[in-house]
Amino acid sequence: MSREGHSASAQAMARRLLERDVKNELDVDALGVAMQRAVDRVVRDLTGVVGRDGLDALLDRAIDRARREHPAVERMRRDDGAGVPLDVAAAIETHGADAARAGLEAVLAALVDILTALIGADMTRNLLHGNDS
Repeated sequence: MSREGHSASAQAMARRLLERDVKNELDVDALGVAMQRAVDRVVRDLTGVVGRDGLDALLDRAIDRARREHPAVERMRRDDGAGVPLDVAAAIETHGADAARAGLEAVLAALVDILTALIGADMTRNLLHGNDS
């Protein structure tokens, strides 16, 4: 387990989920767009399987785990019916791109750990396309 309580495999998968879009982006605006794109894909994948209420429950648990180490995560959560349950721009604006990226990775790792406990590692990887490059 990492210092944040995530398994090494969850951390690695979270990093892969982000890297598909973020890669080596250095421009803060482009980085924010890329991170939001990664979030939107995960949200879309999960909503299709667990529905909006299930997604909200999963995100609430993942955010609760991640915010202890990453204050930027608190700014990401949106529950205003706008269809954007995680807003990366708000975290970047308040805490900066590096903190937002670390927080987002922690949220994704927490999601992977939660899903793995519920449905198993293989199904989680398939659901989130965690083996894609």
